[in-house]
Amino acid sequence: MTKSTKTGRSAITGKFLTQPIGGKKAAKFAQVEGLKMNAASKALSQKLSASGLKGDAYRSEIVKAFKKG
Repeated sequence: MTKSTKTGRSAITGKFLTQPIGGKKAAKFAQVEGLKMNAASKALSQKLSASGLKGDAYRSEIVKAFKKG
């Protein structure tokens, strides 16, 4: 199943609905902004992706890995 890239409005509130961006789009965005991942960050990302973590669990593991002290 592919992710929907369709933008729409809520039938109830009339507000725009937003979808989270995927990893490929996030990488393109970072590249445009001039951000580059170092080797340690890439390795961590691949390790966490391979273990099947997604969403909040993925983000919390990244925060734990780079937290000082």
